[in-house]
Amino acid sequence: MGEKQNVLEKKTSKHAVSRRTFLKDSVMLAGGVLSSGLLLTGCNENPKDYLKKPTAENPEIFNDWLGKSPEIPDSKIKKILNTDIIVVGAGVAGLNAARAASENGAEVLVIEKAGTWQCRSGQYGTLNNKIQRSLGITFEKNTAILENMKQMGYRADQRIWNYWADHSGEDFDWLLELAPDLAVLPETATQLAEGKINLLLMHYPVPASYNRSEENSPTYPTVMSFLPDQKSILERVFKKDQEQGCEFLFETKVCQLLRPDDQSRVEGVICEDIKGNYIKINAKKAVILATGDYSNNKSMVKALMPWAVDYVNVFPNKDAKGKPTNTGDGHIMGAWIGGKIEDGPHAPVVHTLGGPMGTDAYMLANDCGKRFVNEDIGGQQLSCSLYRQPGNFAWQIFDDKWPEQLEFMGVGHGSVNHCLPVDQNPKLPKICAWSLGRTAYTSREDFLKTQDLIIAQSMDELVSKIFPENKEYQENLKKTIARYNESANKGNDEEFGKLAKRMFPIATPPFYAGKMPAGIMLFAGGGFTINPENCNVLDKNYDSIPGLYAAGNVQGGRFVGDYPVVTAGVSHAMALGFGRLAGASAAKL
Repeated sequence: MGEKQNVLEKKTSKHAVSRRTFLKDSVMLAGGVLSSGLLLTGCNENPKDYLKKPTAENPEIFNDWLGKSPEIPDSKIKKILNTDIIVVGAGVAGLNAARAASENGAEVLVIEKAGTWQCRSGQYGTLNNKIQRSLGITFEKNTAILENMKQMGYRADQRIWNYWADHSGEDFDWLLELAPDLAVLPETATQLAEGKINLLLMHYPVPASYNRSEENSPTYPTVMSFLPDQKSILERVFKKDQEQGCEFLFETKVCQLLRPDDQSRVEGVICEDIKGNYIKINAKKAVILATGDYSNNKSMVKALMPWAVDYVNVFPNKDAKGKPTNTGDGHIMGAWIGGKIEDGPHAPVVHTLGGPMGTDAYMLANDCGKRFVNEDIGGQQLSCSLYRQPGNFAWQIFDDKWPEQLEFMGVGHGSVNHCLPVDQNPKLPKICAWSLGRTAYTSREDFLKTQDLIIAQSMDELVSKIFPENKEYQENLKKTIARYNESANKGNDEEFGKLAKRMFPIATPPFYAGKMPAGIMLFAGGGFTINPENCNVLDKNYDSIPGLYAAGNVQGGRFVGDYPVVTAGVSHAMALGFGRLAGASAAKL
């Protein structure tokens, strides 16, 4: 590098978010409703027992979210550095872009506005990685891709999905090269392997009754989860980057991309360190944007997905000044120099993890006591429907035969498929809760600990507990359940078309009810239109912007219109794979 900058190698600043702090401070609200079923897992404690609601913040919302590129005269530049490739953002995409670029011989500088590199959760959805191959897990890629495309109205770039299907397995294997001590855990695991990288297979094997060809919303066996999260594996990526010569500037925010006259190659960036000093960094080859999404920029959300402006963003990652990350910095800077932010509608990722019995297809009634949807859909689609109901939630209602019904339910994010004796119900440490979401296992005893669960011995008692002060809604719910039971007994859901094998009458007391809230926003899906062959950012005429690349949540073409949960974990897998592709492509310039 032309001039060396001292970097924060292993330092974790006071603003870095530990996983334990992350769990304690996460918001569990969705549309103003406490998410009673959001993170129920097989862990030792219900996560709601230790998650606390933070002080509400009301960020300013501006009509002009884009603004103008700042004017930073040369007189304010305190330092000039030179490198081959600049990576803006040190998350999954950025760290892996740096690794790939440096493996291909490039000199790399990574800039991150937080106090250290960033991560969250730990689920990866891939096809044909070495673990899947060893277990014989496979599926026809085009069938899965086309289901995803259908659920997004064919707005996403199918070439990006093709790349994921063809390369995600080898990309994940590339990541696992850094984990020779890998411990692969079944979903029935009760403890982590100490001192190892833990990876848990989720929703595998599927129940014998699951027939993908007859599903209204099919899913595929893609997802594996690092436990207790992906911090341990990304720590190794970070160290690998350093071993390969990558430099890191933490507590430094990129303010501007350098592209003379907005016509030629992107030549570098101007950034500002935590002390207010401006640094100009020249890039001989390219700048790679890996800056995350814009869900914490309410002005952008209002402009690009206005229906989601009041959705709560759960992730508490902070920059070095204690402000939220994922504020669309890369989107804004790239747009200033002509980058095309993809056409919408952009996709708020809000998949609920369900109610007392997860996202299983039990009857749902809104807060007026009326059924409103085919309950046999994925968590994202459930949230889309729930956000259009009073209070943004529904009552999930079922009877005491639920343990024998679970094996007939769907498979995917939030589904529960097995009821075991309490001493056999797998319980991993509670710190795994965020990465797991919800496991497919429960027991009667653990289920009965569900917070705010309503239990009733008669239908009159049930409706009076759900609507204690509203006789009209009580009568509505009685009629709704009666009609549902009639359809279940006929084996034909004439109202909403749910599969007959999931139409279970609510007839055997005790009866149960609990709230299923719409999901909180995990990220805002929408980014730059890119060339899917190399991640090069395109302009409004779909022409290349030389020297500018994008990967991760700032990359477009992945999730548009909606976020399917057909192939769970695919977002992280794409951040890994396209980060790798962007780094390798830029290094070859």
